[in-house]
Amino acid sequence: MKSKILKTVGLIATMVACIGMTVFAEPSPAASTVVTGINSATDKDGKPVEGITITSDIPAEYSDAVNEIKTEAKLKEVLGDDYNENMVVVDIKEVRAPEGTAFPLTINFAMRGVTASTKVQILHYKANASEWEKIPTTVADGSATGVFNSFSPVAFVVDKTTLSTATTSPATSATSVSTVAVLGLTAAAVALALKKKSC
Repeated sequence: MKSKILKTVGLIATMVACIGMTVFAEPSPAASTVVTGINSATDKDGKPVEGITITSDIPAEYSDAVNEIKTEAKLKEVLGDDYNENMVVVDIKEVRAPEGTAFPLTINFAMRGVTASTKVQILHYKANASEWEKIPTTVADGSATGVFNSFSPVAFVVDKTTLSTATTSPATSATSVSTVAVLGLTAAAVALALKKKSC
C-alpha cells in the first residue's frame, strides 16, 4: 500500500513540475504591455484638454497601414536608427480629440509593464500623407508621453528586453492556478489512500 501511495504522489508531482515550467516562461510583450487609457492631455498652451477618446477599434480604412506597421520591414523603415531586433508593436489605438482642440497636444498614456528605463517609441499614422511618423516620446514608470500635431491610429512600439518582468501575463496566472489545483488533488489522493489503509 505504501508503495502505491508513493507511486501516485510521484506521478502527480511530475505533472506539477511539467505544468510549472510555463510559469517561468518569458512574458509576452503583447500580453504584458498594453495601453490602458489616458492619464492626462494638454494643449499647446498647457491647458488641460477634456474629451480625448481612445479605443482599440481602428477604422477599416486604416487596416492596411496597421497590418504593415506590425511587420519587421516597415518598423525598420519608420524607426530608422532607433530600430533594433527586439522592437515590437505592442498596441495600436485610435485616438480622437474634440473639434476645435488646439494642437499640438501632449498626451500621457497609461502603459502596463513599462518603467522609466523601458525603450518606447510612439508612432502616428498621418492619414493625409499615408505614412507613419515618429512622435517625440518620453517614458516614466507606468506611462509614456507623446506630442501630437494631429490624430488617427497611434502605434506603441517597445524594446521587449527592457520591459518590467514584474508584470504577470494571463497565461502565467492560469498556470499558477492549475498548479495549486493539482497540488490539492495530490493531498486528497494521499488522504484517501491513508484512510483506506486504516480501515
